[in-house]
Amino acid sequence: MLHFNMPREFEVGDEVALTSTIITILPSGRARVSIPSYDHPYAIVPPPKARAGDQVVLVGDVTRIDREANKLTVRIDCGGVITVDKSAITRLRKHRRDEREGAR
Repeated sequence: MLHFNMPREFEVGDEVALTSTIITILPSGRARVSIPSYDHPYAIVPPPKARAGDQVVLVGDVTRIDREANKLTVRIDCGGVITVDKSAITRLRKHRRDEREGAR
């Protein structure tokens, strides 16, 4: 479950959510969305009955952190990898390491 109260520090493996806005529905049935702080349109498979202007939540895992630039690289569940400002993250679920992993 994603949590609304976010800690200041992100870790690789954390699950995050970004709220995007549908720009247009393409003839292929995919939707072009705008993601805050990501300067390129991004295409997704939209939910049923989605229209331009609707907001869609994209969920993914943090794969890289650039603390100096204040950016996160996120692998979105629908398959792509994007780099966004930390401020674009709307929700977070911290990655919990299994205690057995740390013992190896």
